[in-house]
This record gives sequence, C-alpha cells and structure tokens, in this order.
Amino acid sequence: MATNFELDPVLREEAAFADRDYAPFADQLEINSTMFERYAAPTDVSDWRQMAALLLGDLRDQELLDFGCGMGEESVYFAKLGAKVTGIDISEVGTATLRRRAEHHGLDIRAFTMRADPTELDDDAFDRVHGLGILHHIGIESGLAEVHRLLRPGGIAVFLEPLGDSIAVETVKTWLMRHVRFLGHFDDVTEHERNLTWRELDAVRAGFHSAWLYPYHLLYRLKRVFPTAALSAIRRLDHAALSLVPALKKYAGGVVIRLQK
Repeated sequence: MATNFELDPVLREEAAFADRDYAPFADQLEINSTMFERYAAPTDVSDWRQMAALLLGDLRDQELLDFGCGMGEESVYFAKLGAKVTGIDISEVGTATLRRRAEHHGLDIRAFTMRADPTELDDDAFDRVHGLGILHHIGIESGLAEVHRLLRPGGIAVFLEPLGDSIAVETVKTWLMRHVRFLGHFDDVTEHERNLTWRELDAVRAGFHSAWLYPYHLLYRLKRVFPTAALSAIRRLDHAALSLVPALKKYAGGVVIRLQK
C-alpha cells in the first residue's frame, strides 16, 4: 500500500523525527512482559494503560487498528490477546520494526506506512481503534473524523493523550523542559505537537453515539523527580483526587478517551 505524505513538509519533518527517535531501538523486538500483563489482565484503573485496556474490552477476533503504532509494541500486545491487528504510522522505521516484531513473535499483523488524516483504509473496516499519543499530533478534529469513518457501527475507539489545559502549569513545564536539564532529556517532543484542552475534548462527542473522558496525572506529571518505588502510590493518589474533586481535571496531564460509534 503506497504512502500518501511525501509532499507534506510538516509530515516529512515529523516522520524524520520519529525515524531518528526509533532507530536506536529498531532491533529490540522483545516486548515488556510487565507492560503486557497490564493489557492482558488489567485490574488497577489508576494506571491509564490498564484503564484503556478495560475500555477496549475483549479483543478476540476483533479487527483492531493501532492508529499511530510507532514501533508496534502495543500492536503485539493486542495481537497476542487475539485481535486481528493493523498498525499504521508515518515512520518507516516504526512500521518496519513492527513487521519484524510480528515475525519474531509469530504473529500475523499488517503494518503500513501512511498518514492518519486521512488514511488509505476502507470505510467501516475496524471494530476497535487504539491510539497512544496520536491525536495531539494530527489534530483532534481531523483525527476523530477519520476514526469515525474507519469504525464499524458500534465500534469502540480508545485514546491516551496528553493534556495541557492550565496555562500556569504549561508555562512552568515549558520552563523546566528548557532549563532544568538534570530532570532528563525532553527531546521526544516535536515543535508541531500541542497538548489537548478540555474545550477540544468536549467537542469530541459530536458524531459519536457515546464519549467518555477520564483524566489522569496530577502529581504523576512530576514522575522524574520521584523515586520509582513511589510512582504506583502517586498514581493512586492522583486517581483518588480526580475522582473526588472533578474540578482538578483542569490540572491533569493526561486523558483516556473512549468513543463508540
């Protein structure tokens, strides 16, 4: 299947950025067994990946599109759980890695290098669509219009996306990213991506039969400064705070979106 983003300068730049980011890891074909367990047996809804897995439901024999699949680790998880997986991404390195990963694990996964808005895939082709950090790259309006086209009636889409609703929080975060280098590298963010806002998210309900939004990550946004052993407790604290005080969602750093056509 041919690609359709060769003449778009922004997408060429995004694809090149992703290729550079993925290239050092392109030969690492094994999956993270601990992470896979979160998808295979989700029990902790304070973990947004486990929440996403619960919202996707039983994947056996479901046609699933991994929308912006990257290097395809999640695609492999879904295939291992019985889904018929198609992965798309604008990164040649990413989709090539997914193909090798699928072969390495003995899985039948289709992987195509193409843009997400629009794709070159058929209408009403999928029972499930999954995306991890893709809508804030391509734009939520155009991205979800394409997702609606691709989903079969009754089909479910689940996305995990970064939020940036509070100007104060985003200003501090930007300053830290630029000046406080001891916290680590922040070079996995391109100049074209922009975190989503609640105003944008409130509009996603249009066209879908149902839409549910689950905010995540308050203190967890500072995970670089906390010891690893504390992160599970911090996630649970965040989840409790967001459940008890819904107004705190303005300061959340992430959201899980569940849509049904």
